[in-house]
Amino acid sequence: MQVSTGMFLRLLLFVSTVLSTLHGSNAAAWGNLGHRITGLVAEELLTPPAKRNVEALLGDETLADAATYMDTHRDEMRERWPESAKWHYDNREVCGGKLNCRDGNCATQQIERFLRLMADKNISRQQRVVALRLVVHMIGDIHQPLHIADNHDRGGNDVWVRMYSGAERRRLHEVFDTGLIKDNIDHQRDYIYASKLLSQNREQITIWQKGDVTHWADESYHFGLNKVYGSLPGFTCGREESHTITLPADYLRF
Repeated sequence: MQVSTGMFLRLLLFVSTVLSTLHGSNAAAWGNLGHRITGLVAEELLTPPAKRNVEALLGDETLADAATYMDTHRDEMRERWPESAKWHYDNREVCGGKLNCRDGNCATQQIERFLRLMADKNISRQQRVVALRLVVHMIGDIHQPLHIADNHDRGGNDVWVRMYSGAERRRLHEVFDTGLIKDNIDHQRDYIYASKLLSQNREQITIWQKGDVTHWADESYHFGLNKVYGSLPGFTCGREESHTITLPADYLRF
């Protein structure tokens, strides 16, 4: 798996970046639907050797299925790794950029850990399968900007917003985690939407495949700081929002 690990990781970067940097209202979201689309696009971009290695580990399980593992098996993971709930995010403070990653329990540190395990042929196949599932999921998570940037509000979970005047209010984190992708995919099947993303962004693949875990997290952090938080009306570093914010019409046109 060592030859394909780096390629596979770069492909996942592309997938995640596609979802997190599209213009208009096509911003990122990382509920199960967002993670499945990550896996669907990644499968289409795997080189033949990487595809064979992934199939040797997962068998009939698809990357789309594997990508949701950390959400669908939270209780099981918590029993095995009590701190695993913290592996979905980094939560770097938007005021100063301080990283809160006690004992390595954050997404970026765990991605590095499980990448090593994924490539280790001295451990069992099942251990490598779990490592692959976790890597797919966590690389998706670090491209959701509110899994990286935090204003002492639980990654936007304590900030209530309305998409427009009179709309139902939502948590800001929910908007980026599930709301936006549901709005964009509308009634399309996930594999059709994934295919369209690939078709529309083919020319950018080489650019989006560059970087490493630290680079991707930094990019996501600055996106969260400058766009997600920075574009909120009345945003101030460290201030707890006590009222519901109506998002301006151009807020989602990054």
